[in-house]
Amino acid sequence: MVKQSKLKQISIKLTLILLINISLLNSLKSQFLNDEFCGAKESFNLDLRKKPWKGNNLFLSEYLKKINYYADIEKIRYRVPLKLWIYRKSDGSGGVSDEKIKDFIDNLNDYNKINNTGFRYYLREIENIDKSNKLTLGYFLEAPWQNIINHSKGCLNVYVTDTLKRKSFKKRRVNVRGTYNVITQSVIIQKSTSNTGLSHEIGHYFGLYHPHRNYRAGKRLQECVSRTRKAKGLFKKGLICERNGDGLSDTPAEPNLTFLVDNDCNFIGTSLKDKWGEKYQSSTSNIMSYPTHYKCRNSFTYGQIAVMLYKASKNKYQKYWNTENTDNLIYSVDEFEPDDNRNMANILEHAKIQEHSFHSVYTPKKKLDIADKEDWMKFKIEESSEGIAVITIKSSEKKISQINLIIENEKQKIIKQETISAQNREITINLNNLSAGWYYVKAEKTNIIQTKELDKYTIETLLR
Repeated sequence: MVKQSKLKQISIKLTLILLINISLLNSLKSQFLNDEFCGAKESFNLDLRKKPWKGNNLFLSEYLKKINYYADIEKIRYRVPLKLWIYRKSDGSGGVSDEKIKDFIDNLNDYNKINNTGFRYYLREIENIDKSNKLTLGYFLEAPWQNIINHSKGCLNVYVTDTLKRKSFKKRRVNVRGTYNVITQSVIIQKSTSNTGLSHEIGHYFGLYHPHRNYRAGKRLQECVSRTRKAKGLFKKGLICERNGDGLSDTPAEPNLTFLVDNDCNFIGTSLKDKWGEKYQSSTSNIMSYPTHYKCRNSFTYGQIAVMLYKASKNKYQKYWNTENTDNLIYSVDEFEPDDNRNMANILEHAKIQEHSFHSVYTPKKKLDIADKEDWMKFKIEESSEGIAVITIKSSEKKISQINLIIENEKQKIIKQETISAQNREITINLNNLSAGWYYVKAEKTNIIQTKELDKYTIETLLR
C-alpha cells in the first residue's frame, strides 16, 4: 500500500508538470535564443500577484528595517545546505569534477558575500547518477522527472548535467545553461555554466525574476523606464515599475541584454524604447540579467536582497537554516568549505592564519545529521625555496574530539602524522628538505561526539 501511494503521488506530480508545460508553450514561443542564459522564462505572470510588495516596494524596505538588516549588513542570516546530483556516464566516468564543484560553491558564496545578501551555502552531500543517457536532459519532461525521482528534503537540490536541451516550435534544439523549476523547486545547471550561473538560478529559488521579464509585452505587463509613472485602471494601484516586469523599482527597466552589452560592460541599446516611448538606461551588472558577457554580472539590489530574505523566512526549513536559532550553531561552516577531499583542498598561504571547524550538516531527521569529518588543505613548495615548511595547529579550548593530522606529498605518500587531543591542543610540525611541488594536509576528526559546540582549530603555515 505504501508503494502504491508513493507511485500515485509521483503520477500526480508528473501529470501536473505536463499540464503546466503544455499551458506555457504559447508564452514561450517567441522567447528562444540560440544559447540561453537561463531556462526560467517570463512565465507564471499571475504569480507576482501573490507578492505583498507588488505595487508597494515600501514593504521591502520596511522588511529590511524590521530584521535590522542595515544595522548589521554583513551578518550571515541563513546557511542553506545544497545537495548536488551529478550526472555521469554509466561506467562512472565524466561528470563535473570535485574542483569544479568547489568553484561553484566558492563563487556562489563570494557573490553573496560581496552583496551582503545574508546567505551562505554549504555542501550537504554529493550523489552521483551514473546513466549515460541522462548526460543530456530534455527541458520539459526529463529534467522535471529527474527532480522528482532524485530528490532530498531539507536542502536545496541542484542537478548538474552535461547538457540541458529543449526543443523550440521550429524543432530547433536549444541549449539552456541552467534553470529553476518552479514546480519541483529545484535548480538544474550545465557543468559548463558561468561563475554566476548558480547564483542566478538560486535567485529564482528565493523569489527573484529577470529584470527584463515581460519586456516584449504591452503596457499591461511591461515595466516602464520611468520610476514615477503610475498604473492606471480600476484595480491597479501603485507605480508601474513596482507592478510590472520583476516588480522591483530599484532594478532599472531593461530589454533582454543579450547582444546589447559591449566588452567593457556598457549598455549599447540606448536607442531602444519602452512602450511609453522612453529610452532604456539599463544596468548591466545585475546577476538576474542576461548581459552578453558573464563577467558583467556581479550585483544584487537591496530590493532583490529583501525579496530573497523574505522568501527564506517563509521557507519550510527556515528554522534550521536561520542563524539566529542557537540550535543551528553546529551548522556554522567555515569559509573554506567545501574541502572534504584532496581535489577540494584549500590553499594554505604563507603566514596567513586560517580558522577551520568541523560542522554538522542538517538533515530533516536531526539524529541523522551528517558529520563533517575531514578537512583538506594544501601548500606549495616553489623551486626557488629552501624546502622548509613550519605548520602550527591549535585547537579550540572546548575541544572534545581528537584530530589526526596527516601530511602527504603529491604521490599520496605520508611524510608526517600527528595528533591533536584534549591533552595536547597545540602542535608545531617542522618539515625540511621538501622537494618542489604540492603537499596536502588532512585534518581528520575522530571519536565523534554529538554536541551543539563546534570543534574549531587554527592553522598557520610558514614557507621558506
